[in-house]
Amino acid sequence: MKIKNLLSRISIVTLAVALSSSCSNSDKAAETPPEPAPKEQTTFSHFGPYQPLPTWSDWCPINSDKAKCTSTLRNAVQDQSAKSRKTVRAHGWQLWAGITAPLDNSGYDKKTNTSTMFGTQGCWAKNTSKQSACSGVFPLWLSWPNTGLPYSPKTNTTLEATNVDNVGPAVAGLIQINRNFSESGTPQSASNTILTTTATTQDPDPTKVQTVNTLGPIPTYKVPALAIAKQCKLPKSDVQPQLAVAYDPKTSDKDQLKAWTKLDTLCTQNGYPNIVCPSASGICDGTAFVNQGDVMIATESLTTQAWDAVQNNALYAGTSTLADLYAKGDEQVAANKVASWFNNEFISTKHMFWPVKGCNPNAKQNELGCRVRYGALPPWVPKNFKDKNYATNADYLGYEKWGEVVAIDTCGKDCKKASSATLELAHVEGASAITTQSPSVYKVKDFMHLQVSEETLNNAFTATDRALLDQATIWAYGDDSNGFEAGDFLVVVAMHVNTKEIDSWAFQSVWWSPMNDSSNDCPVKKYNHCFGQADIYKATEFKYSGLHRKLVRKLDKKVGATWRNNYLLTDSYGINYEIDGAPVIASNYFTGTPPKWATQRPDGDTITMLPVSMNPYIEPVIHPLGTNCQNCHRRAGAVNAAPNQGEYAAGVGRANYQNAQCPSLLADYGLPDSDPCMLKPWAWNQNTKWDEKANNNCQEKDGTLCSGKQAFPIVNTDQAWFVADEHVQKAK
Repeated sequence: MKIKNLLSRISIVTLAVALSSSCSNSDKAAETPPEPAPKEQTTFSHFGPYQPLPTWSDWCPINSDKAKCTSTLRNAVQDQSAKSRKTVRAHGWQLWAGITAPLDNSGYDKKTNTSTMFGTQGCWAKNTSKQSACSGVFPLWLSWPNTGLPYSPKTNTTLEATNVDNVGPAVAGLIQINRNFSESGTPQSASNTILTTTATTQDPDPTKVQTVNTLGPIPTYKVPALAIAKQCKLPKSDVQPQLAVAYDPKTSDKDQLKAWTKLDTLCTQNGYPNIVCPSASGICDGTAFVNQGDVMIATESLTTQAWDAVQNNALYAGTSTLADLYAKGDEQVAANKVASWFNNEFISTKHMFWPVKGCNPNAKQNELGCRVRYGALPPWVPKNFKDKNYATNADYLGYEKWGEVVAIDTCGKDCKKASSATLELAHVEGASAITTQSPSVYKVKDFMHLQVSEETLNNAFTATDRALLDQATIWAYGDDSNGFEAGDFLVVVAMHVNTKEIDSWAFQSVWWSPMNDSSNDCPVKKYNHCFGQADIYKATEFKYSGLHRKLVRKLDKKVGATWRNNYLLTDSYGINYEIDGAPVIASNYFTGTPPKWATQRPDGDTITMLPVSMNPYIEPVIHPLGTNCQNCHRRAGAVNAAPNQGEYAAGVGRANYQNAQCPSLLADYGLPDSDPCMLKPWAWNQNTKWDEKANNNCQEKDGTLCSGKQAFPIVNTDQAWFVADEHVQKAK
């Protein structure tokens, strides 16, 4: 596949989205021009001054040979071969190692893997000087700007909730969006794009029913009363009745909203505004974390270059910058305008912590300091999903469905062992506790991790951040855990790292693995139901990783070996080869003859395909296992409501990740300048057959802009990669 330069061919979108289909922008034209860009800012978080990637990370903009670095990646994508993925994977591994490097001002001691930033109250480790320290590392990305509420320096020593004037549109977590999509088929609010679906089989026909959002029962994570009561300093008896109304399916939407509004009012009156966001039916975004809506604790970080582009060009939530450009009617002019805002120094990330209760060797078990003996984490084990065909299965397969947990030990030999580990999934409707007897036990040092001291909890996180930590911890370990406390741990389970080093973007994603599965159980050639095998996707499997021993030793000297010992990496650069170098073909994913929709484009040409490439902790919350990150982001774009007619009887029909003409989630229909799913405006398509010529009847509503009967393509590659969920807020 020969890839042309994208920048001059970018289609400007009315509503740009990324991994979720949620939007915050207004569709109305701005009445006044954007305000001047904010003054230069070098501190974006409570973790201190911005710290860029280290020069040894192989990030092309700071590489000693920038041109060679960029051309190597570009050539791997433009002139593809069986070796292309090894080339980009080696690069991805180095980026991952680099982004795990410690903050310079964190008091990090490499020999003991401890830190002293902010203070050490509640921690029990010792550094090489025999001083009190907290286990783990403050990674440099904590200093980056993120999509939470903008940083605002505080004069007091203890942070409370974010200031009122910082609040922007609230966006529901991915699992909440997916649940509403699956159950009701209607948007939760005007800012959430949720399309309707009807599906009755495990492997539905994607030319008839959408499959990009998973099907079947989706767990409902209900905000624990303790999370609100604790951070708003309210009695639980004031919180519980309101939550009962908010989650009562027999209660009207209006009364449910009133209940959330009442909770917000109670917190505000008690001096803690903006912990509860009625518009999102839950806890607001904080400054360090955004509300993921499940046990994972999310941060979406940006480089300063990415942040500046958002701020300087008014691409933050609540503006109509893109719509204004669109409305001028000259798509080429608009494309050039957007292209001028982006360069190769942009990075957008999505990082997932998992809460683990600390067990201090000096504390009694089941009491303060050791309320829970073991942390519990469901591991991704590929062989457990061999019955799922990646090309067609659309089941919800989030970690709640994985059936087992590993134990995470924060104490070691100084504490009595436990016979089991349990992920309680408390206050989660549609999911049951997962208990594993005699579990595999992993030391907390087997994870990239951070132990949080009392000082860090109070001085680095707002009350809203602490509420997010509390709700995730209670969902994981129940109310008896008392939420997240000083001495508890955050362990890294997953991270996306998206860079603009080449025009078509460079995507790499990592996740934690117990490293105890084998390709003997799930062979590399079983592409249709095996992905993420430890002995194939790990850094030291040089046959696939592209690394070599000398380079691994060099990286280990910089950041230790934890970055690779229990982490796996997938790549998604738009390369049409499997990880073992075999071409990706439809017959690899089907038993017997593949259906036409999997082999043929709407124009009759043969489809090339992309391999499965996803993060098992992130994508299955909303998407099927058989997806590729490039495809979703290339096609990202949606509007606020689905038509009631069109190629899907259920009502799905707007240009999005998937439509009836382009139903395959693994098909490589091409980049936006040649992709029939994107180049041809399918919005309000009146056809019912995937291989017939489009017959559009565009209507200018719900964000769709028309040129006669044709709709502008609602897709934008740069925006979709970069402005995560489009809820970046305006800087203070």
